Amino acid sequence: MHIKSEKNYWKLIPIIIFTVFLIIYIIFELTGILTLSQVKEILQQSQPYTALIIIGLLIIDLILPIPSSVVMTFSGSIYEFMGGAILGTIGSITGSTIGFIIFRKKGFKIIKKFINQNEQKSMNKWFNSYGEGIIILSRMVPMLAETMSCFAGLTKISFKRFLLFITIGTIPVSLYYSYFGSQLKTVSEWPIPLAVGVIIPGVIWIILKNKMKK
Repeated sequence: MHIKSEKNYWKLIPIIIFTVFLIIYIIFELTGILTLSQVKEILQQSQPYTALIIIGLLIIDLILPIPSSVVMTFSGSIYEFMGGAILGTIGSITGSTIGFIIFRKKGFKIIKKFINQNEQKSMNKWFNSYGEGIIILSRMVPMLAETMSCFAGLTKISFKRFLLFITIGTIPVSLYYSYFGSQLKTVSEWPIPLAVGVIIPGVIWIILKNKMKK
């Protein structure tokens, strides 16, 4: 059964994806299956494979509620500024690319059953106008970054173009978090830079949106 295009039900897709990530995060937090302190212990005790584990954690961030910002900060604290930034960039881009490919190959077939061609055109038109910018800005925000990577796979953006915007958005984020990880001495000092990292893209988006309206 097709949904009427004027209802714009396609807008529920990123909300649903984000909600799934949020539910997984809440479950893990409540059950204590994997906490940030456990992640820290794993990284500290995993030599000489710590670098590979950091990259792996950023990749499986798609299914496990491990904030990429925190892993990147851990990376900077262990491998210093540039080393941590390189690992963070590699892991984050790889994880986002995998999410994009999965949704491009599997998800696109599923959404065709629920939204018609007109609504798909509306979704792609919106993504062409705002989606690429949001991909870049979302890289600093836990769960939103994963959501936009997966959602992008459902649109007509080319893989090369997606990879370009993911890279543009990821490099400064990795540098940002890795720098603070290399400078701050204890985990208790991290909340401020982590919070600022979430606020920055929100402020930029509000400014850009107001300029576009004008």
